[in-house]
Amino acid sequence: MFLKPVFFFSVLALLALLPAALHAQSPETLSVTGTVVNGTQGVEAPAGVTVLLHRFGAGSGSVDTYEETTDADGGFRFDHVPAVSDGDSLALAVDYGETRYTEVLSQSDIAEPVVLTVYEFTRDVGVVVTTEQSIIVAGIDSATRRMAAVQLFTLENRSDTTLVPDLSAPPMIGQFSFLRFSLPPAATDLDVSTNLVGGEVIPVGTGFAITAPVTPGRHQVSFTFTVPYEGSEVAWRDNTLQGAQSLQLLIPAEFGNIGVGGLAPGDGFTVGAVTYRAWGAEDLEPGQGVGITLSGLPEPTWIDRVGNPISEARFWFTALPVMVGVVLAGLLGWGIWRRPTASVG
Repeated sequence: MFLKPVFFFSVLALLALLPAALHAQSPETLSVTGTVVNGTQGVEAPAGVTVLLHRFGAGSGSVDTYEETTDADGGFRFDHVPAVSDGDSLALAVDYGETRYTEVLSQSDIAEPVVLTVYEFTRDVGVVVTTEQSIIVAGIDSATRRMAAVQLFTLENRSDTTLVPDLSAPPMIGQFSFLRFSLPPAATDLDVSTNLVGGEVIPVGTGFAITAPVTPGRHQVSFTFTVPYEGSEVAWRDNTLQGAQSLQLLIPAEFGNIGVGGLAPGDGFTVGAVTYRAWGAEDLEPGQGVGITLSGLPEPTWIDRVGNPISEARFWFTALPVMVGVVLAGLLGWGIWRRPTASVG
């Protein structure tokens, strides 16, 4: 199986690295007050909900947790919390609607109560759409006929509810409550990055799914993979399972005059020293999909057929994970195998 499960970083581990906010009560203690509000229209503030305050000690590595319960108006108050030193941090957390919501305290929280927003949950994956999708050809090894690619997604939950996957029972055919992404046949070396917190990556159908909750707002998902090709052509269908307002395919001009079928040609552009040729499509409905064909891919030379001991060293199929939200700057290691730049075809 080409897909290895990837567990996402714990939000608490990330919060431990961030600066804290302190509402000073005395040199030895501090107070933290606030309100839990419900961001779903028409729903009252949750009463009787447990609020956790985590205090991270930078020097000692300790994590102290304090617990309070919201009142009838969603309010809470932590008193007599031991003061923190430089580098220590504080964070609030609430479990509500099968989702953990967190708030890192900053200096702006000193004078005002903290507002922590939670949402009702939905199983309807239709609340999430893809606003932008980019497919970037990142590397080609003609000796072994393999291509490396990066896909970058900007997703948006436009509702006032949190999408929470239901993994308690197998879904009906065509009915899923989690984000899904398609891959070309025989794709390998999958590596996924996202700013979604929790959940995991699991194989589903011809691709994979992410089981993390999706709160209202914008989120990023990126992944790298490699795919073999036969002769000089590779073809696959991108199912656009969350739809795509804009889908773009980018190929560095240095890879030569590669033909593209299934997408309309667009204007190329240059980033740094790399010129990209571009193709695209717009306003794709969820599940509409688009067939993509790349032709004219480089084939092995006679030296490759005899055996080129450096070909594997030149080809970075173990590509570094792409940082979420960085479309082109994330293509690291470019100079290792760059050839002279060709003109845009």
